[in-house]
Amino acid sequence: MAPDAKRHKPNDKPSGSALGSALKKKQPPGPVYEKGIEYWDNVDASVNGVLGGYGEGPVPHIEQLSSRLLLLSLVPSLSTFSNPLTPIIPSSAPEHRRVVLDVGAGIGRVSRHVLLPLFDDVVLLEPVEKFVKEGYRSALKGEWRDLPILPEQPNGNDELELELYKEQKRRFDNQQKQKQKRVRFIKRGLQNLDPKFPVDDQAQEIGLVSSPNNGNQKEKQGCMADEIIYDVIWCQWCLGHMSHDDLIAFLRASRAALRDGDENFIFVKENCCDDAAGGVGQEFLDEEDSSLTRSHQKWLDCFKEAGLTVIREEIQQGMPDELFVVKT
Repeated sequence: MAPDAKRHKPNDKPSGSALGSALKKKQPPGPVYEKGIEYWDNVDASVNGVLGGYGEGPVPHIEQLSSRLLLLSLVPSLSTFSNPLTPIIPSSAPEHRRVVLDVGAGIGRVSRHVLLPLFDDVVLLEPVEKFVKEGYRSALKGEWRDLPILPEQPNGNDELELELYKEQKRRFDNQQKQKQKRVRFIKRGLQNLDPKFPVDDQAQEIGLVSSPNNGNQKEKQGCMADEIIYDVIWCQWCLGHMSHDDLIAFLRASRAALRDGDENFIFVKENCCDDAAGGVGQEFLDEEDSSLTRSHQKWLDCFKEAGLTVIREEIQQGMPDELFVVKT
């Protein structure tokens, strides 16, 4: 899932909205999972739809680039050449297939543009059926750059069609020489999820899409292993649909599903509201889609309770001023 206009700051929201009413009760009501699904079921399965009207401007490109740069700075071995972020040429790639979990992935925007270019396997989880099926469709049709399909050679002499064919053929041929990439599409929410076993009685396996080469598409490694261990777990604009208890349980399970090592992390990228007076953590309920916007300190409290250590914090630049600040 992803943010939309509901992430506007309270003072910028039209009058009459329920957004911005702080949860001040000792035991505030948590998000209603079914209500959240119902809300997103009425949103277009497109980049512009899941980004609440911000998908046709610079926001997606700026946000995706920032995420990729952050990944490379924390996991320099993902880069295959020396660059300003990793000036020392990284060590050779590990023998195992590098696997990343993308939760609340929507139509696969982050998987497609940020994660798959860097990892071997992506496990993509999304609870809204039309979103995950749109992601699967677009990947299967070769619309994902890292999952090209062999194009049909045009019959005519249209120069534009010929140039497009040559580019698609070049990508296809080049990918055949590379290590096979795979994306496993699964319809499932995050409540009661054990990331090691993402396909359970609450999940629906949508399909597996792989890049073209001589590899075994369903090789029992990486994303197809009986018990999946992840190099990175990526959570973006979806954890607001989890109650406090569900969130802590998910973070703990995610920590247990990470591979041991210095380059293995859980990334959380979410909108943040202001802390309460005295720097106390707080959260706001959006009753329209039944999601919580947590403050910076509230997130820190959650991470601490889940037994996690914050390695780095980063504010997403280039976002519209009327939205809550986005932090990773």
